[in-house]
Amino acid sequence: MAELTFSKNSISVTVYADTVAENFTNKLFYITPATNADNQASGPSDTIAVDLLRITHQFVIKGYITGTDSKTAKQVKDDFINIYNGAGTTGGTVSFVYDGDTFNGYIEKVNFVEKASDDPSDSIRDYAKYEVAITFVEGVSA
Repeated sequence: MAELTFSKNSISVTVYADTVAENFTNKLFYITPATNADNQASGPSDTIAVDLLRITHQFVIKGYITGTDSKTAKQVKDDFINIYNGAGTTGGTVSFVYDGDTFNGYIEKVNFVEKASDDPSDSIRDYAKYEVAITFVEGVSA
């Protein structure tokens, strides 16, 4: 299980990830040559692919968040929503630490599902935790 840290300004949240899918998408442009009566007999022309290296680096993360020694799971969830909403600033990227590497970009989508735990062993902590699904896209501010 990987521990991922999302942060912006002074707010930081740890996500305990069950799965992390890392996707790279290269947007190619296709040009299909015109066919007319003079060149139809030679068959279809090959499509031309133009690679402008417009690569999107995306992470799809599934895991959970839980309470800490100083915050309930709901407070941690609220911190994550605050990061998603800009953490009190206009624009700017979110930092995301995974496997020792830091990525800067944007949380495109987040989904929370509340799950209750059956075995609280410490009445101070809130053992209700949230399953979370996050789509993060690496990028810079325009």
